[in-house]
Amino acid sequence: MSTRALRERKPLIRSARLWVPVSLGVILLALVGVGFAGAQVAERGFAAKDELELAIPLAKQAQKQVLAGDQEGATATIAQLRTHSAAARELTDDPSWRSFEWVPVLGANLQAVRVTAASVDDLVDGVVEPATTLSLEALKPVGGAIDLVALTGLSETVDGVADTIGRVSGELDTIDREPLIGPVRDGVDQLDEAVGELEPMIEPAQQALAVLPGALGADGPRNYLVLFQNLAEARGTGGNPAALLLVNVTDGRITIGRQASSTDFRNGRPEPIIALDPETEALYGDKIGRYMMDVTLTPDFPETSEIIRAFWAESFGDQVDGVVSFDPVALGYLLGATGPVGLATGEKLTADNAAGMVLNDVYFRYEDPEDQDAFFAAAAGSVFGALMSGSADTDALVTALTRAIDEGRLMYVPSDEAEADLIDGARIAGTLPVDDREASVVGVYVNDITQGKMDYYVQLDVAAATDACTVDRGTAPTFTTTATLANTVQPDQVDGLADYIATGKYFPRGHISTDLVLYGPIGSTFQQATVDGRAVSATPLTHLGRPAVKVNVRNVPASAHTVEATFTGEAGAEYGPSRFGTRRSCGRRTSPSTSRAAPKPAKPPTPARRLTPADAG
Repeated sequence: MSTRALRERKPLIRSARLWVPVSLGVILLALVGVGFAGAQVAERGFAAKDELELAIPLAKQAQKQVLAGDQEGATATIAQLRTHSAAARELTDDPSWRSFEWVPVLGANLQAVRVTAASVDDLVDGVVEPATTLSLEALKPVGGAIDLVALTGLSETVDGVADTIGRVSGELDTIDREPLIGPVRDGVDQLDEAVGELEPMIEPAQQALAVLPGALGADGPRNYLVLFQNLAEARGTGGNPAALLLVNVTDGRITIGRQASSTDFRNGRPEPIIALDPETEALYGDKIGRYMMDVTLTPDFPETSEIIRAFWAESFGDQVDGVVSFDPVALGYLLGATGPVGLATGEKLTADNAAGMVLNDVYFRYEDPEDQDAFFAAAAGSVFGALMSGSADTDALVTALTRAIDEGRLMYVPSDEAEADLIDGARIAGTLPVDDREASVVGVYVNDITQGKMDYYVQLDVAAATDACTVDRGTAPTFTTTATLANTVQPDQVDGLADYIATGKYFPRGHISTDLVLYGPIGSTFQQATVDGRAVSATPLTHLGRPAVKVNVRNVPASAHTVEATFTGEAGAEYGPSRFGTRRSCGRRTSPSTSRAAPKPAKPPTPARRLTPADAG
């Protein structure tokens, strides 16, 4: 059991920003008190200062109690905190105080202090206290179902918090900053900034909770198609989506409705299953719509989702209300939250071995693709059962999902327009930005054409560089993307590779052929591409509003090649900080290593028992 398992609730909002307004209120009143006119007003001002000073240690104490899971202690402490913030509000909001607010210069400062004290009290009552009751436990499956009633209660609480923040923000906007003395203006600005930081924290949670009941089947059953992308055969958004699950959600209860593999679809069809985007077809070929295994060639996951829906409808006819993508590395993250799960083979799937077992070991153990599919189905069923049992540590589960989203390993495209609007532009949507306002994004995408599972042995390093922050406005900035691909298999290991890994069908065993697709920023122009420093012929095409160029690289065992593409922007145009993946820079930025693991020994691992169709259930 987790060390946090004894907690009754775990806080949804744990940022210290919630406690900042209290401290700022103290600073404000302490600074303003010196300049009060009128003995009564001055007396009340100092008294209010004293009340808020007493609140500071209580706020810190309550914060520690919330983070430690001591809800009873936090509730008691916040009750005392509220007493002091309410007293400060009362002291600065009586007729004698207001009577001086008409005095030039002084009055504006008194009014600012009054509004600030009231804002602090509102935040304690409407934000800080409710924050102790917010819990992710309402989102946790219990016995295979999520409690929609508890979810609704959580939504109502967050709505109340959002209303308070909005009201306080509006009150602070009424303060005329021009006549304020420096310390008062600074204090008001700091409080306003703190409240402004709360709004983007609460708004996404409020929106998500508004649509979650419907997404979880409150208004009728929902079907979600889950693709497991096999990174050992790389594609634009991850890998070959050879294993699929149809998950049904009704009134919060989640079950597996159907499992399928790539062999369950009509592949090699003469024409694409649906009309393709001409730009996509020009860059990736029409195979993206003729082979189910190639629907993930494009880095645009909504486009992938549209094509896979058509394949699924043709083969099974089920309604699909959303498409989810996941990969084995993200699976390992989830297992870090659930703990190891047992497999029908008698082995355990863990956070440490999940990627290696799913991406590589299985091909040494099982030569027949049907046995491999059975293993994948059995593993997916075991992990799904662990997640639905509710035994996972909630904090660890949220951390795992957040990491998977940030790394592009978890993507989601809903059919519902309200849900689609909610995640529009977010990392989970699996799209590239449509403009350069927030960041000048470039991309490097990997598509394997070896037809095997050799990409498990590929080391990929990528970097991005720009001079957009340093060139004169009259000079066009340059953007460069670089990718180095290394085949880590040694020549003496080739013969020991499983036949399904190194098929030798189109290329000699152990060789890896890769199509790298490099994208420039919106509005840029392709200049040149090089391989190992030598210029190569490459035809730029337009895709997703960007220039893109495809370069093929072939790596024999123990070799590496570096591909570089250069793009120029528009002179005088505004470009956000350059970003590759989730990192921003002015200059050069290298991505974290994307290697999956060191090469496995040339000999196969210990054989496991043969799986049966029953195991896959």
